[in-house]
Amino acid sequence: MKSPRRTTLCFMLIVIYFSQATLNLNLESIVHPLILHEHELTEKEPLREKRAVASSSPVPAEYTVDVEISFENASFLEPIKAYVNSLSFPIPGNSTDLATNILSIEVTTVCRPAGNEIWCSCETGYRWPQEKCLHNPTCQEHDSSLAGHRCSCLKGLPPKGPFCQLQGDVTLRMSVRLNVGFQEDLKNSSSALYRSYKTDLETAFWKGYSTLPGFKLVTVTGFRPGSVVVTYEVKTTTPSPQLMHKANEQVMQNLNQTYRMDYSSFQAVTSNETKFTIIPEIIFEGDTVNMMCETDVLSSNVSWHHVERHSDIQNSSRFSVYTTVLNNMTSVSRLTIYNITQRDAGEYICKLTLDIFEYESRKKIDVTPIRILATEEMKVTCDNNPISLNCCSEINANWSTIEWKQEGKINIPGNPETDLESSCSRYTLKADGTQCPSGSAGTTGIFVCEFISTYGARGSKSIEVTFISVGTYHCIFRYKNSYSVVMKDVTVYPLPLEPNIMVDPLEATVPCKGSHHFRCCIDEDENYRVTFQVDSLSFPAEKEVNGKQVCYKYKFMARTSVSWCLKKLDIFCHFTNAANNSVRSPSMKLNVVPGKNIMCRDPVIGVGEPGKVIQKLCHFSKVPNISGGPTGGIITYKCVGSQWEVKKNDCISAPINSLLQLAKALTKSPTQDKKLPTYLKDLSISTGKVKHEVSSFPGSLGAIVNILDLLSTVTTQVNSEMMMNVLSTVNTVLSKPMLSTWKVSQQQQTNQSSQLLDSVERFSRALQTEDSTFLSINQTNVQMRSMVIKTGHPKTYKQSFVFSDLDLWGNVAIDKCEVGSLQQDSSIVTVAFPTLQTILTQDVQGKNFANSLVMTTTVSHNITMPFRISMTFKNINPSGGVPQCVYWNFNLANHTGGWDSSGCYVHNVDGDSVSCICDHLTSFSILMSPDSPYPGSLLGILLDIISYIGLCFSILSLAACLVVEAVVWKSVTKNRTSYMRHTCIVNIAASLLVADIWFIVAAAIHDHFYPLNETACVAATFFIHFFYLSVFFWMLTLGLMLFYRLVFILHDTSKSIQKTIAFSLGYGCPLVISVITVGATQPQEVYTRKNACWLNWEDTKALLAFVIPALIIVVVNMTITVVVISKILRPSIGDKPSKQEKSSLFQISKSIGVLTPLLGLTWGFGLATVFQGSNAVFHIIFTLLNAFQGLFILLFGCLWDQKVQEALLKKFSLSRWSSQHSKSTSLGSSTPVFSMSSPISRRFNNLFGKTGTYNVSTPETTSSSLENTSSAYSLLN
Repeated sequence: MKSPRRTTLCFMLIVIYFSQATLNLNLESIVHPLILHEHELTEKEPLREKRAVASSSPVPAEYTVDVEISFENASFLEPIKAYVNSLSFPIPGNSTDLATNILSIEVTTVCRPAGNEIWCSCETGYRWPQEKCLHNPTCQEHDSSLAGHRCSCLKGLPPKGPFCQLQGDVTLRMSVRLNVGFQEDLKNSSSALYRSYKTDLETAFWKGYSTLPGFKLVTVTGFRPGSVVVTYEVKTTTPSPQLMHKANEQVMQNLNQTYRMDYSSFQAVTSNETKFTIIPEIIFEGDTVNMMCETDVLSSNVSWHHVERHSDIQNSSRFSVYTTVLNNMTSVSRLTIYNITQRDAGEYICKLTLDIFEYESRKKIDVTPIRILATEEMKVTCDNNPISLNCCSEINANWSTIEWKQEGKINIPGNPETDLESSCSRYTLKADGTQCPSGSAGTTGIFVCEFISTYGARGSKSIEVTFISVGTYHCIFRYKNSYSVVMKDVTVYPLPLEPNIMVDPLEATVPCKGSHHFRCCIDEDENYRVTFQVDSLSFPAEKEVNGKQVCYKYKFMARTSVSWCLKKLDIFCHFTNAANNSVRSPSMKLNVVPGKNIMCRDPVIGVGEPGKVIQKLCHFSKVPNISGGPTGGIITYKCVGSQWEVKKNDCISAPINSLLQLAKALTKSPTQDKKLPTYLKDLSISTGKVKHEVSSFPGSLGAIVNILDLLSTVTTQVNSEMMMNVLSTVNTVLSKPMLSTWKVSQQQQTNQSSQLLDSVERFSRALQTEDSTFLSINQTNVQMRSMVIKTGHPKTYKQSFVFSDLDLWGNVAIDKCEVGSLQQDSSIVTVAFPTLQTILTQDVQGKNFANSLVMTTTVSHNITMPFRISMTFKNINPSGGVPQCVYWNFNLANHTGGWDSSGCYVHNVDGDSVSCICDHLTSFSILMSPDSPYPGSLLGILLDIISYIGLCFSILSLAACLVVEAVVWKSVTKNRTSYMRHTCIVNIAASLLVADIWFIVAAAIHDHFYPLNETACVAATFFIHFFYLSVFFWMLTLGLMLFYRLVFILHDTSKSIQKTIAFSLGYGCPLVISVITVGATQPQEVYTRKNACWLNWEDTKALLAFVIPALIIVVVNMTITVVVISKILRPSIGDKPSKQEKSSLFQISKSIGVLTPLLGLTWGFGLATVFQGSNAVFHIIFTLLNAFQGLFILLFGCLWDQKVQEALLKKFSLSRWSSQHSKSTSLGSSTPVFSMSSPISRRFNNLFGKTGTYNVSTPETTSSSLENTSSAYSLLN
């Protein structure tokens, strides 16, 4: 720009305009360089949207044009600036371009001559970009800015763009301390104290900071303890420290002194003043990484911080921090990390401090391990044919070199070929018989490909090559000093394994006149002869090579000379090698149907009829292959209408599928213990990468769980690094992105969550820490603590787990006596899961749910004796039900696992914490059971008291009832009906008495939480079940007998037949039901409950063998009661209405009082207690009625009977009362309640359609009709 003849002055204009036509500017006369940028301005978007709605023409585009204007006379500058400022916008375009309007023109940069140099400065409101300030010399003398901001003027005209840019606002995050006591109300933004502080402080801040240039606003954002620390934000342009100090002083002057603001505590943080660069961009594990902060704020006070480690970085063997000031203009700080590891990944903060300002810049780095993809094991036949070993990097990076090395007894050279652009290398070798003689057949050589990055990282992959000799085998016969030799050449020809053959489709439908392609694919290109077998016919296959995969195809034609229509066929492909050995692929199903039934058609999925369900390998389906490589798993489609819909997606992403195949191979490898650490590391990395792909590949979740399950069976010790990788994988599969996939897994009733828990337990038992007694691993969704038992005084094992994000915590403790009983060098490991409780299967009823952490504690050596462990859980829903301490029993629900309370009980419930004590180790949690009252609760205690008091009364009452019946038996059983009635009552009382006794026995052999003797518990359960059923069936017998006497009045049955039916029904049916129940469930040890001596419900629903018969009998007897009452309500001839009403009400009340305990109607209240959330009143009523059932039977079934009363009075020589009573009865003078001449008795006789006066104690010698007419009264009395 400088010329010896003239002085040039130039300035830059920014022109913003919009156009609906093609941009066509001709500024050659005034523009030297022209920089054109097309972009959409955010603040203009609403305006452009309105224009688009108003007209149907295209949306106008907006352009920003930087225009450089040069002229010789400096006096031209001010008039031009004044002219530009006087323009009114928008300015319409010229006549040739009516669609273009100029929106604004502003001067941004002015360059003036200064001696032999040109100095360029920014106009008001504009500033130089950070890059220009850091890498261009500034004109120090001209620079009038204060210290710390030395970039308002640059020496020399900068190259093409960017020129000065619009100066943006800066938000300063500031804080200051008030030397007053902190009050809790300052945490509540709605409190009066908070609002008062906020108002007073913001007023003072506005008055102080409004003096800053470009000040916009200030807002108080909160208060925190530390006296009182006020946090607030100031929006302004970047101020100098001197201006900020003056503003702070103004704040102090405008604030009430009672706030006691500390002037020295002002701090300001800004994050847009520093340029942060990281080299290299892709960081591999082992690289040397350089991070550099550059800023024009002159200060050497720079610190580096690693966010994830919560630590400042200091100079060490792996970390180097160097800070300097260049040319008194730029502060540069460089952090160098040597041999970087994955633990170094995360967010880094570069912080420069100048006065009260902190200039902060953050960047996050990812450290990627070098993953080399290669076939780990190969077999090479020494037949002089070229074999290629291939290695490729998973990430296409700028590798420095790729090297091949060879180890082993056999040294066979080869030719490496490297393609750095594709990040792949090939090593081609030829092995002949001389290089691997017959004696070395089966020898393994190791070929290592090593990738070296530009910044020092190294990653390698080993390929085990087994050399198979085609040499000569010698058979030598020796006899004394002579021998004979026979030689034979042997050649080995490979064949693929059946599981490695991928077939497509698994199942297909073909129209009778249609066709379909079938294919079989393998991952090796060998010289196979492949044929497809359809029914009994064979067809040759067509070979197709696609990369590493080789497929063999066959097109099936349904319309041939052979009639395939309406047939179901199995299709196979046969692989035959040169030795004429063959292997057959898995079957492919083919259905040939009429074309008119086919509705769904798809070129990939195939065709099908409505409702047809087919499966397809994901590798051959429409699932997108995100990561490359073969996709695993199966996807299921269903034909709905005319479209195929995905019914079930079990696809596995390519990286996880590869790891699954490697895991299967690793478990069969003789060196599995050596490969396991590397494999666990690769699994952790791959799982972290694909966690967001699970929605596309839901089968990946199950594959990861299967991998962990497979690897946990490898017999080896697990070190801390391996355990860290295992828990990293578990942390990923239990993360929030995975939970929706877990729900799908639950709906499909898989046991993957139980399988995952079992795998973690196996890894925990195998954990052996190298040199540390204690080990702690913390992840977001899993935490682990472990302790090694050392010699000397045992220590109490206490561990705490806190998951603040989920507001969950838990503690576990084992006292030192228990710890002292363990073997030396044993490890106690506890793992806590905050999210596992949401995915572990609920109980069978679906009502019990885990409501806390799941903590699993294991010991590395087996424990033969009970082992006491105490735990405390945070209960996140204290009002949700009754807490129950449980562990995960892997043997329940047909070995799919379930919650079990055996050996565990609630020790204490205090607010939101539940303390549990268990006598064994495994995975524990707490359940919330809404239906059964907790034994320690008020309701539970009340029901226990009622039950035991009622049982005592019942047992005494039943015994008394049996004694009374024995005393009066001859007197009250003179007719057939009375005999059967009292027979039923005696058996009901006897069965209920024995059942109640066994109930007490069952309670005695159980301590509320688990049985003391399993055999006794089974026996008690059987007898309780049998005798309670006997009670019900005798009640049914009594009810049926009453019904028989009411309905079949003239029918008569002998006493022996009635007794046979009664005893068969009363004892035969209960015995059959009880024996079948115990025989079907006890062999699997699921006959009784885990926490009570009673029929199991959770696993086998054995309780239904009692509930169903009991409820059916209750319903039948209720029906009989209704029939009895309806018969009583029939009016009798000659009764007056008032007398009829009174007698009917009395008889109904008496009948209900007699029948309710005898027919078991009180058990009907048990229905109300079955439903979830039933009121406690129903529990209390049900317990009261049934606990005192024996007393009711004594009162209503025995003592209320008039004949029993008379017999007792006669028996105990109360002759006077008895004779008077008999006299009144025979003469009918006093008409007692039970006299047949009374209105009530007449009403009762109407039950049978009879009228008249009958003696209720008619002997059996009387006519049968007379007996039948009085039978109902005998039953009711």
